[in-house]
Amino acid sequence: MKKSSIVAAIATGLVLLTIAVSSIVSNRKLAGQVAAQKQFIEQREALIDSLHAELFIANVTIARTEFTLEWLNEVNQPAFIQFSQYYDHQTE
Repeated sequence: MKKSSIVAAIATGLVLLTIAVSSIVSNRKLAGQVAAQKQFIEQREALIDSLHAELFIANVTIARTEFTLEWLNEVNQPAFIQFSQYYDHQTE
């Protein structure tokens, strides 16, 4: 083999090695970013689940209060009116 062909083969090998190493480094960086994004998404999903649970509890409390007020209006209308006036004017 000629010296120039050996140098060309080594240069080609070094270029390919450089490309392979840079590709591996880029893939590792991307894998780290993907892992961080997955963790972030899991944290947000947990937060969303928690907020859904809190919203459900709040909605149940509101519904129970509305049912109780309807009942109070049926059995003791003066107390219901007094409650409504207090609610409308004293709790702003």
